[in-house]
Amino acid sequence: MATRSARAKRTSVRETVRSESRAAYREAILVAAERVFGRLGFHDAKMADIAAEAGVAAGTLYNYFKNKDQVFESILKRGQSRLKEELAPALELAEPLARLRAITETSLRFLEENGALFMIHIRRGGLEARSLRHIGEGNDDLHEFHEQLVREAFVQAIESKQLRQDIPADELAGLFSGLTEAMIFAWIRRGCPKNLAAKTDLIFDMFLQGAHPK
Repeated sequence: MATRSARAKRTSVRETVRSESRAAYREAILVAAERVFGRLGFHDAKMADIAAEAGVAAGTLYNYFKNKDQVFESILKRGQSRLKEELAPALELAEPLARLRAITETSLRFLEENGALFMIHIRRGGLEARSLRHIGEGNDDLHEFHEQLVREAFVQAIESKQLRQDIPADELAGLFSGLTEAMIFAWIRRGCPKNLAAKTDLIFDMFLQGAHPK
């Protein structure tokens, strides 16, 4: 009995090590692929380039991903998870407009830091509907999550009389998201310069105060 238990324990340890090793290899491949896509672009990058950058044989790479499209989609999904993690501190803020500002700045900074991959995604047709929901294919959950955060902030801001009471929260949230997305696409047209997160103050000033002279 003890022997069987020890054998089962050794098997469990081996499976854990194998799983952790596979996860580490996969992560190393994705990190290498980000560099390759950023340097060569999506269309010119080849699986062989990714394998060479990761320091693995091409055959090993195909054990993890069947083609470069799957590699790129995995990078996008990995980024979406990272964005959710980066948004966590903003969600701790109790004051709704401060929370909304932090959510917006964090999201814009994330796009700014991943500008090269973001542009690749656009060229692959990832922004057909011209909206934040298409930052990555298959990311409806992320878009809904982001929309919910924005709407909750507006509901609470209206309830606390920080914003006007005669416009529904859904409409205010839609107007705010439209302004934010317009800023993002203006940034894209300028070639993704390193100033997107800094536009948070302008977005809030235009939304809350408008373009009238002060």
